[in-house]
Amino acid sequence: MTLTTRTRANLGLWGKLYRLLRLSSRGLSLVVAGLFVAEAVFGIALLYLVKLLVDVISEQLGEAGAIANPAQIFLYLGLIGLMMVLTVAFQRLAEYARHRQGMEVADHVDRMIHERAIQVDLAFYESPQYYDSLERARAAGGDRPAQVVTSLAQFLRSALFLVAILVLMTTLDWRLVPLLVVSMAAALAVRMHFTRLLFQWRSRRVQLERRAGYLDWLLTSQDNAKELRISRLGGELRDRYSRLRRQIRLEELAIEKRKMVAEVGAAAAAAVVFFGATTWLVLRVIDGTMGLGDLVLFLLLFRRAETSGREFVAALSALYDHQLYLSHLFGFFEVRPEIVTPARPAPLPRPVRDGIRFHGVSFTYPANESPALSDVDFELPAGKITAIVGENGSGKTSLIKLLCRLYDPTEGRITLDGTDIREFDPAEYRRIFSVIFQDYACYAETVAENIRFGDIDAEAGEPRIAHAADLGGASEFIGQLPQGMETRLTRLFDDGRELSLGQWQRVALSRAFFPRSEFIIMDEPTSAVDPRAEAELFENFRARLEGRGALIISHRLSTIRMADRIYLLGDGKVLEHGTHDALVARNGRYAHLFERQARPFRSAAS
Repeated sequence: MTLTTRTRANLGLWGKLYRLLRLSSRGLSLVVAGLFVAEAVFGIALLYLVKLLVDVISEQLGEAGAIANPAQIFLYLGLIGLMMVLTVAFQRLAEYARHRQGMEVADHVDRMIHERAIQVDLAFYESPQYYDSLERARAAGGDRPAQVVTSLAQFLRSALFLVAILVLMTTLDWRLVPLLVVSMAAALAVRMHFTRLLFQWRSRRVQLERRAGYLDWLLTSQDNAKELRISRLGGELRDRYSRLRRQIRLEELAIEKRKMVAEVGAAAAAAVVFFGATTWLVLRVIDGTMGLGDLVLFLLLFRRAETSGREFVAALSALYDHQLYLSHLFGFFEVRPEIVTPARPAPLPRPVRDGIRFHGVSFTYPANESPALSDVDFELPAGKITAIVGENGSGKTSLIKLLCRLYDPTEGRITLDGTDIREFDPAEYRRIFSVIFQDYACYAETVAENIRFGDIDAEAGEPRIAHAADLGGASEFIGQLPQGMETRLTRLFDDGRELSLGQWQRVALSRAFFPRSEFIIMDEPTSAVDPRAEAELFENFRARLEGRGALIISHRLSTIRMADRIYLLGDGKVLEHGTHDALVARNGRYAHLFERQARPFRSAAS
């Protein structure tokens, strides 16, 4: 990247940051800037008043040998005290305003991250490269925007102090200014170099950090506690985590050690400059070419310049660091979904008359070379029960993702009542489905909320929630919970209760039955429930659907015998389809799978 391109990119980044601050806390930004300007003005006035006080004292002592006009001295002392109070008051007010602004900006950025995370395509989460950008955006988010506000304020304040100090230093002797600038430039160069070095290293360690975070989750989460103890994996995983953390720690400490040596060298050079300049000024006071007040002012200015210089270097270094991280944040904000609403979306058919059809659909995941689905023709009729069977990796879940338009086909098209689904608003189109995935969500909320989340537009306490629990077979155990529907399903909070896997699955089934959708999609809907509950669910399954169409994916062929049409998938292709009886009569792969599953039961019966 050329210098011009990099400069343009940096200006663009700070322009985005300015817009972020303006949109989230415009008034507070102006207040913070004004307060820090006032603090700088009063701070410099304080130093100059000290210089005048010393001049008055030395002048009166030099002329009369005693204080001739104490009132003038007490006046300066009073003004100095007033400046000290005002400086501290404006400093505290500025810190309060900055803290408040930082909180508002952080909340605003969190909301922007959440909004973008909701909008991006599902493919974003299934690609490590894209997922890294989310992790980096999180690293840049949270406290980072508040830190940017703090660094900007410190940069402004220290810059104002330094400009005023350099102006006052010029009144003493202009030759002191270049010495001060050179000593500060050395410290700045060191800090900026190691800021970039640390950022580049942190960018490279993202994968290591995520691996360490995963191991930490394995060691501390309830999900894995039983297996870790039975398999005695805890010690092995603990040692792996420790090795990763040690590698990260040693690499970072090596950079910090080099940084420490360089900063000590820069500080030693600044000390030599200070010693030489002070010695020269003392000699001038001795020979009478400079007043004692000027020497005192120089010492105060140099000390204040040293403090402001450190703040300036630290703030500029931090802003540079923030700039690098914020590039990830704004880079994540610029991620745009590929599945978007068309300019003029077609109206959804209500009710759906025919259903959904796949026309020669093929699909390959972005990071893969081999297709997940190849030339698939498939039909999901309205008001009918359709089933899909197949071994793991046959393409069943990929078909659901395309059906719900979480992805678009690589080839072919999908239609709803004859209209390509890409012509509909994706959000509106997805509302015709209610889905229970194999990895369904377990929300740490009440039973009622877990069911209502199937249709978030529904009112809390709606009678349909209890009806959905009946349809999902969850009413019996819900009635035995301490607060019934209002029982919180988690051990994370007081008065919460945890459910068994089978009970959680029935809650998820109830959530799928709750919306007034056109189709219910069930991916292994009864994998964790007992045979009695499974038999009860499918015994009157058509009545539970209440006229809706259904798509069922299951390894248990006995579960889907009542389906109107069954599709057998293998290697991403439709191998066979038809009714259960027709497929068994064909004596193909479906018949052999069904015979294999039924054989143990026949042996037990005989």
